[in-house]
This record gives sequence, structure tokens and C-alpha cells, in this order.
Amino acid sequence: MEKSFEKFDLKKRLSSMLKVDFRRMFTMHASKIEYVISKTLTFFVSGTIMILAYFIGSLIGGAIAGLNFQLVGFTLTNVIMCLPAKIFLLLVFTAIYLVMSVIGKHKTWLSMVLSLAVSMLLFMMIPSISPLTSTIINVALSLAGGVIFCTGVGAISNAILKKTSLV
Repeated sequence: MEKSFEKFDLKKRLSSMLKVDFRRMFTMHASKIEYVISKTLTFFVSGTIMILAYFIGSLIGGAIAGLNFQLVGFTLTNVIMCLPAKIFLLLVFTAIYLVMSVIGKHKTWLSMVLSLAVSMLLFMMIPSISPLTSTIINVALSLAGGVIFCTGVGAISNAILKKTSLV
């Protein structure tokens, strides 16, 4: 047992884990549409986790700071409906990030700049589509709009990928 532990070389293992082989990373998907779908789901799940962590962190931070949580002008149901409305609205930004990363290819800085620039144009819609006074209508419209926009932009990403190569 001690011999197997002695042979374990941490530096060698870490260096092999940190190597990035772009060809292998993009060829793991059987088709480019699977690539688009997997990236969309990855971005959506990551964004959802971020929003939930921000929401929970805000509640904990507010409680630690001693802020009062009086609901003036809206109810607890409105706040609960606001959260899924914002999560479903992530589909719009997920699609934007995906198409901009396809356009930017290996230039991470270009993908980030394009994503942020286009997202800034749509950023002002978030408070009007998913306000703190959200109802089930806001949730349904955010879901419908997010799915339609994500599907359309996903098709654009797929069309770009058919004409270009990822590597």
C-alpha cells in the first residue's frame, strides 16, 4: 500500500489534468447540434445556480446585516414568481453567449466582449419582464420568450457551425 502511494506524483497528475486539447474537447460531441445543445444546457444550469446562489446569499447577507424584510407593494408570492421568471429569462442570455462564443472561437476576449456588448442592449428588459411584482403570467412569458429566442439563436449558431470549423 505504501509503494502505490509513493508512486503517485502529484505534479505529474495535475499537469496532465490541466492540459487542454481543443480538438478532443470539441470532437467529443457526435454532431455540431449536440455541441450547441450541450453548451446551451451547461450555460443555463450554470446561470441558474448563479441566480439561486445570489438570491440565497442576499437573504443571508440581509439577515446578518439586520435588514428588515418587509414586503411593501408586493407579496411573498410575487417574489417567489420573480425567481423562476429571471431563471427562464436566462435562456435569452444563454443563447447570446453561445452564438458569440461560436463567432469568437478561440479568442476568449472577443467572445466576452461580444457577449457583454449584445447583452447590454437587452439588459434593460430584465426589470420590466421579471419585476418583483411578478405573477404566473411573467413566468409563462419568460419561459415562452426564452425558449423561442434560445431556439432561434441556437439555430443561428448551428448554421454558423455548419459553415465553419470549431478547431
